[in-house]
Amino acid sequence: MLKRSKGLILLLVVALFVIGNIAGCSSTNGNKQDGESITPGNTGSGSSDPVVENEKPVELSVFSWMFEGADAQDSQIYKYLQDKLNIRLKLITASWNDWEEKLNVMIASGEMPDVFVSYGIDRPVQYRQWIKESMLLPLSDYAEQYPNMKASLANFEHLAKTTDNKHYALPIFNESGSGKMAVSGHNILIRKDWLDKLNLEMPKTIDDFYAVAKAFTEGDPDGNNKKDTYGYTSSAGGIWWQYPLFNAFDTSTDRWEKKDGQWAPEAISDETRDGLAFLNQLYKEKILDPEFMLNTDDQKIEKFITGKVGIMIHNANATFYNDFYDKFKQAYPDSDPKSIFTWVGTLVGKTGAQRMDGFNNFWAETSVNANISEEKKKKALELLDYLLSSEGQQLMMNGIEGVHYSKDGDKITPIMTDEDKGKDKAFSLKALVSWNSDFLPDSTPNKEDIIAMAKSTGDFAVPNPLAYLNISPEELDPSIPSQLNDLVNEKFVKIIVESKDVPADFASFKEEWLSKGGTKTIEATNKQAQAEGR
Repeated sequence: MLKRSKGLILLLVVALFVIGNIAGCSSTNGNKQDGESITPGNTGSGSSDPVVENEKPVELSVFSWMFEGADAQDSQIYKYLQDKLNIRLKLITASWNDWEEKLNVMIASGEMPDVFVSYGIDRPVQYRQWIKESMLLPLSDYAEQYPNMKASLANFEHLAKTTDNKHYALPIFNESGSGKMAVSGHNILIRKDWLDKLNLEMPKTIDDFYAVAKAFTEGDPDGNNKKDTYGYTSSAGGIWWQYPLFNAFDTSTDRWEKKDGQWAPEAISDETRDGLAFLNQLYKEKILDPEFMLNTDDQKIEKFITGKVGIMIHNANATFYNDFYDKFKQAYPDSDPKSIFTWVGTLVGKTGAQRMDGFNNFWAETSVNANISEEKKKKALELLDYLLSSEGQQLMMNGIEGVHYSKDGDKITPIMTDEDKGKDKAFSLKALVSWNSDFLPDSTPNKEDIIAMAKSTGDFAVPNPLAYLNISPEELDPSIPSQLNDLVNEKFVKIIVESKDVPADFASFKEEWLSKGGTKTIEATNKQAQAEGR
């Protein structure tokens, strides 16, 4: 899995309880169709074969961290699923802090759950070992029998290339029906009141970004007659949070580009050198907060809220936007938060293009134990296929009509609050197949602003072209890429903060990168990329 901030992980977990999906999405990915509803006794569309009378329910053990504190047996959602699919779910869970450890212990002791969520391909060594030991059911072998699962897997064929052209897990997609290979949940946030105070336009290009950040540092935007503000700040985690600025130079610190038929790391490109020179200039001119590498995410946000800095890059979805909104409201009770902060979106870069490195349109994966009975396999696959169907997504997003919502024509009005829904852990079953992080119910505060903000980066999100490239340990010691990544973080921060001659220091870094395994990495990467048709 690409490197993600803790904030992004929190975003996806919270998104589980933001029920539903944006209207108008394609039904091929299992989205709700207009006019559908689920009522007790009503099977809706896309239903599976009728349950045989008096047939004993098949018990399935299902593992995820999201079931903590759950007792689904009393849930109307659970009862509906049990009647619908003739199953009985045994929920197994753990806290967020130790769920992965618990899963690994269960598997090591021969107690692999029937259905379980894991990081899947984002733990490539472990995942491929499970496959090698025939522990995971090859879902591709069953896809023709389960059309909804087949349609979802079709969005992730690039993953199958890394595991002998078969899927051994179902990616849990982020944005349903978007047709995107990549999504973005980040944005450049800016103090709108400072723009207004200094009569500045919203920055649109990377050059505008510099000019505005400089004015925020030198123009006394808080009006206290002191030079005590910084244009831009960031937070710890290497130089990762700087990626939208590097993207404006059409580069990154961790991706690869294809030039003249060969793959080359962007970290050693001339464009990255130019991006570092830009950040070095911000630091030398005291436009960049000198504590940018020491701040926690919370400290970064606090500086933005309290008026110590004017620009930051952070997670930007419904949860975070409304959290910022509430914090500004608390800090400035007599002002409209929308007059204080807003978003920049994707900057126009040096080439005139807009680039925002996105993340694969899934997070975590669901697998089926290959060593269970045929009856259990069938029910496990039926469960996943049903949850991906239009009816299943409708059930998981809105619940049961008359219990969780009322309906007038096509308008759905919740009966239960989101908080009460969150207490019913049966809704968490949705996250076996989808997060639907792009959905916002009509009751979401600031919905229109949040949608516009998401589009300002999401529409430009590009996937990692070499994500999950399967280089064997025999071909390249797995420790080498990790060591090279550490070198990038170490040297780039040093260049930003200390360099007096960026081109010379970058040239020294490049030479060191190549000598410490970079040349070998380039050779192995190109060999495997050619084998996978990348």
